[in-house]
Amino acid sequence: MSTKPKVLVFSDWYLPGYKAGGPISSVANLVSNLGDEVDFRIVCSDRDYMDTAPYDLPLDQWQRRNLEEVIYLSPQNRELATIKAIIREVNPDVVYINGVFSKAFSIFPLRASKALGKKTVVAPRGMLAPGALGIKPAKKKIFLFIAKLFGAYNRIVFHATYKREQDHINRHFPNSRVEVIPNLPTSPDAGIRQNTKNKNEIELLCIARIAPEKNTLFALDLLHQISSDYTVWAKFVGPTYSEEYFESCRKLAAQMPDHVVVKFEGSVKPDHLKDYFLSSDLFFLPTLGENYGHAIIESLLHGLPVLISDQTPWLNLRRDELGADLPLGREEDFLGEIQRIAAMDAEAYRHAFGNVAANASKRIDLESTKSRYKKLFLWEE
Repeated sequence: MSTKPKVLVFSDWYLPGYKAGGPISSVANLVSNLGDEVDFRIVCSDRDYMDTAPYDLPLDQWQRRNLEEVIYLSPQNRELATIKAIIREVNPDVVYINGVFSKAFSIFPLRASKALGKKTVVAPRGMLAPGALGIKPAKKKIFLFIAKLFGAYNRIVFHATYKREQDHINRHFPNSRVEVIPNLPTSPDAGIRQNTKNKNEIELLCIARIAPEKNTLFALDLLHQISSDYTVWAKFVGPTYSEEYFESCRKLAAQMPDHVVVKFEGSVKPDHLKDYFLSSDLFFLPTLGENYGHAIIESLLHGLPVLISDQTPWLNLRRDELGADLPLGREEDFLGEIQRIAAMDAEAYRHAFGNVAANASKRIDLESTKSRYKKLFLWEE
């Protein structure tokens, strides 16, 4: 008989989906790193983020992928009774909920798991950060008020991926038990960025949803202000959250001066991202908040420096020659950093950022992090 802890994961999206970005990577990396030691069962939607058509896969039945078993639920099978039946069937050691506000994959699993007396871990995935709560705030505030009033999150463990996220959780649910464990990273494909940069030119890369919380309009406004002394190519890779917001982005992109070229690449499968990392000069994401930022660390591990806001776990980047993390209120600092790097020739760029991949690797203690997850899945009440 297997002695592996059995972990039942609820997540809106999972592989083979990729358009949701971080939430999928967070679970996929757990499985790839711990699947030999933990029995993962995953319950998710039958389609990718913002898609209307389901995957070409068997639905509403368990199937083995690689190290994990997955059930892709069709819309008609996402009721509370179905969720409760799945938990009874699997009989997990721990129910791990990836998110907060999804009815079918967060709220129902929380209710069902607690009703059945299961140990429950909730990973908010940055959804309790001020920037995230500022998107459609009324519904979220009402939900959090009711959840607190009725003790929905009593007797569970929260999983935060860094100290600031722990603070966000405690702000809404004081005295809760919060375990702080960083996400496990995606192992980068072979290849480190080569130093072939041209002087007074820069290729920027942003991998994120086109969405308010990713601050896409702010990024485009900065590009509009770059001096004509520099030639800029900027690629935005990621799905569209709102057609209205995307239209605002397109309009601003269309007004760029001649020396700034913007392309919206849409969603790109993960195995195609390597070419973007290796052909760019700077990863640029002035996000309102990330609980981890998978694309950030993947960029760094490919040798690509990053320019991001200070609303992520990746701080003190200048100290380690990894780029810069800046306050969003200092627009001129973002602009100055882009232009400073744009001015570099290949030799200056190599001198500044030649050790990005090696320095980034030092920030990841893989074995210690894996051990902490195993303890999380076996926590005692």
